[in-house]
Amino acid sequence: MVTVPDPYLQVWWKFMNNGDKRKVQRHIGNLPSLMEMVAWPGLIGTMVKFWDSDNMVFRFGEVEMTPTIEEVLASYENVDMCNKRKRQPDTDLLFPKTWDFVKIKEKLSLVKADWMDRFDARAYEKFKEEFVSEEKWKETRPLAFAICLLGTMVFPQGPNYTIHPSVIMVTHAIFYGVDYGSATKYYTLAPMILADIYRALDKCQNGERFFQGCNLILQWWMMRHLIKAHNPEEPDPLRRSDQLAGHDWWMYHNHCNKTGGLKFWYPRLQGLREENVQWSIECLRVTKQMVIRAQKVPYLIFAGLRGTRPYAPGRVLRQLGGKQEIPQTAYVRNLQPIMKMEESPTSRYT
Repeated sequence: MVTVPDPYLQVWWKFMNNGDKRKVQRHIGNLPSLMEMVAWPGLIGTMVKFWDSDNMVFRFGEVEMTPTIEEVLASYENVDMCNKRKRQPDTDLLFPKTWDFVKIKEKLSLVKADWMDRFDARAYEKFKEEFVSEEKWKETRPLAFAICLLGTMVFPQGPNYTIHPSVIMVTHAIFYGVDYGSATKYYTLAPMILADIYRALDKCQNGERFFQGCNLILQWWMMRHLIKAHNPEEPDPLRRSDQLAGHDWWMYHNHCNKTGGLKFWYPRLQGLREENVQWSIECLRVTKQMVIRAQKVPYLIFAGLRGTRPYAPGRVLRQLGGKQEIPQTAYVRNLQPIMKMEESPTSRYT
């Protein structure tokens, strides 16, 4: 899992001009704030032991919970994303593809693709001969940063900051949409982030050592449910505060021990009771538009970067502010074959 962000990525963001930062945040919200969070590998490692891969839920003591699309989106959504959604509804599901070098060069305005092995804030100064022009690089710069951030922090490939090739296509689709004939479709990252978290939990439970999902969002989600709000307030519909940037301060304010490992977390999660859970997190805006099932079956299928996973929020309606009902089905995973999209790309970008 990601425990320390790429220091070059942090410097790039620190010295990026405000115009480029605004462009990045318009499309991926507050995800750059992941670089400010302190990772708790002990918590994530312990959570894996309570994962029920048949139903895609955690079973902590007498409590059943799972991250939902709305909660994942609430962790990083900002006002600019909401304004963009009003103009460009992102209701379609994105299925990732891996572009060849010809496509990559076209979309990133490159003459050569060697620079892809060395994503860098000063890419144009170092590799001028690889870009069409400085003007084109300035247009592409926010996209290039977002590719690096998503590839290393949200959809991590491995411990050496390598980037899965499909991240380039996914990031471009989030920024510019995908043309289908005369129509352009737009997408949100939340279903893909959730599907990859589910997949990473499955893999780690089966012995995989590296968590190929966004462990920081999973960590944020877990702590928001573990710490009960003393004076819960209805979230302001006109504001979207940066939940990720303020997370560590929020933890300190609630006197939470963030250094604990398996011995600290296991008995606390194993003994979790319903009355100890903050079922609906404070920043979640409950609406009637929440999707909890398909038309004919009580679940959905989400595509992640590396595979698909079933999603059945009907099991955790309390987290969405609803009345919990008995789930219509058991063993969600057996309802639909899991379509494998596992890849061993011959080229991965650093």
